Amino acid sequence: MPQLKKGPRFTARDVLDMVMNGESDVDIDINETDEESDEEDCGVGSKENQPPSEPTDRPADIQPPQLTKPAQRRDSRYQWLKKDFISPNTDFSGPPLTSEDLSSLQTPLQYFRQFVSKDMIDSLTTNTNIYSLQTKGTSVNTSPKEIEQMLGMYLRMGISQMNGCRMYWEADTRNAAVADVMPRNRFQSLLTSLHLVDNLTVPEKDKKDKLWKLRPWLDLFREKCLQVVPEEHNSVDEMMIPFKGRFSSIKQYMRGKPHPWGFKVWVRTGISGVICDFDVYQGSIDGVRAKSELGLSGDVVMKLASTLPNGQNYKIYADNYFTSAPLVERLLGRGIHYTGTARQVRLPNLTLEDDKSLKKKGRGAFDYRVEKDQSIVVVKWFDSRTVTLVSSFAGVDPVDVTQRWDKVRKTYIDVQRPYIVGLYNKNMGGVDLLDSLTALYKFPLKARRWYMYIFWHTIYLAVVNAWLIYKRECQALKVPPKDVLKLRLFQARLASSLILVDTAVRTPKRGRPSSAQKRQLEESPSHTPYKVARPHHPSDVCKDQVGHFPMKTQKGRCRNTGCSGYTIVSCNKCGVRLCFAGEKNCFWDYHN
Repeated sequence: MPQLKKGPRFTARDVLDMVMNGESDVDIDINETDEESDEEDCGVGSKENQPPSEPTDRPADIQPPQLTKPAQRRDSRYQWLKKDFISPNTDFSGPPLTSEDLSSLQTPLQYFRQFVSKDMIDSLTTNTNIYSLQTKGTSVNTSPKEIEQMLGMYLRMGISQMNGCRMYWEADTRNAAVADVMPRNRFQSLLTSLHLVDNLTVPEKDKKDKLWKLRPWLDLFREKCLQVVPEEHNSVDEMMIPFKGRFSSIKQYMRGKPHPWGFKVWVRTGISGVICDFDVYQGSIDGVRAKSELGLSGDVVMKLASTLPNGQNYKIYADNYFTSAPLVERLLGRGIHYTGTARQVRLPNLTLEDDKSLKKKGRGAFDYRVEKDQSIVVVKWFDSRTVTLVSSFAGVDPVDVTQRWDKVRKTYIDVQRPYIVGLYNKNMGGVDLLDSLTALYKFPLKARRWYMYIFWHTIYLAVVNAWLIYKRECQALKVPPKDVLKLRLFQARLASSLILVDTAVRTPKRGRPSSAQKRQLEESPSHTPYKVARPHHPSDVCKDQVGHFPMKTQKGRCRNTGCSGYTIVSCNKCGVRLCFAGEKNCFWDYHN
């Protein structure tokens, strides 16, 4: 039996340094943790198959600290005084969110191509054909258009979700919007062959990256996200991509999350939820984690803030996992302001009123301190419990009044609230908003390769980002709220564009109907057919000039703008009636 690898030894001073550096949370690899790991998901053998442990009288691995005089910490330079906080000049000087020459809206497909371009689809197609040839011996011979159709099918699956992928093609649960695009076997063949890099051409040094099979795609997608004009207020937080499979070295566990098992992604978004920058967390490299003054959490904020311009008074908001006094000081040196909740242990030499004294004063009581030399203020506020906040530009004043529910009196009461608390609550929820939008219409497609879960998540992040940019431009053009597409309609039209643009309408070939289906058709009573809703395709489908042919239909009103006549001709692809005569050719005008 091979010997088990012993974990690292930690002294009491090492444990204190981890807490001060922001490494107190569970943010290590699953393979490196024992207390909160799931044996089934991590591939660890059951306890029944393990030999009984022998009793030992050895002391614990934690060694007692050396009885030497500890060196003075660098953080002791901070001195906190109770004085009025003078806010610096925070006038925003960044570029506007929309260009001044914006005159009209684009189609959903055009917004989507801002994040998933044709070059990315072409690269995906090439690598898919190569991977299928390497693994199966024969190439799937797919094309960029077929990959786009598969993405459109995936988006339609998210709108009308079923328990399994095969149900969209089964006779009793068939969904024509998905099943008519391509056969089931072809769709599943593409799913198993989908790949993003040529395995044989990747150097060995690049394979040290745990995400090397995704790296080209992630880099291109991140470049597209960085092209979005950032908002003045940005929030930094973690996002979880759900995954409970066994074979992954970067799977994480986060207690209290809606999906505790999955891949952790550090994200920077605007207040509207638009993702501007991200980084997939891979854990330690070869069991060694680089140490820095800011710790892991502070380095994450600095990395995501490095793509913001300096000196333009951008504001960043984060929770107590990331906040520390050196982080606020370093961001302030770049002209970027920070506000976030904090753990008092990360604010050296700070003494505030304790929780009991604030509780005796009642809800709305607060205490504050200002750093002697730096423009940093710390506010401790008591509502139902105490919360500590740190900022480089927002302090106590002006104090406002907010409504809070009183459990004893069974009514709302007025509670004093410092300015920093209201500002944080208003601007912090960008990542949570993005999480909620992503969970609305995303189909949980299963795969045997763990990295494909991250790929499909980036596809839907591109859809949400495209919709949020569309809403931003609608607001700039002052479009009435009733005319703004909801996310569901935006996703449906995007799926139709991915499937229909530059393709001809094809009639799906299906096998013979079963005897049960024949009997059901014969026994069903005749009835008047119901009125079918008129299809409404996006303009890029109607004007692609591919596969539009006139066909005879029942008489109805022409759908071309400015025509009120009746016709018996319709377009087989668009599904709308159009005049098609010598003196009036609405068919040509509608498609051009």
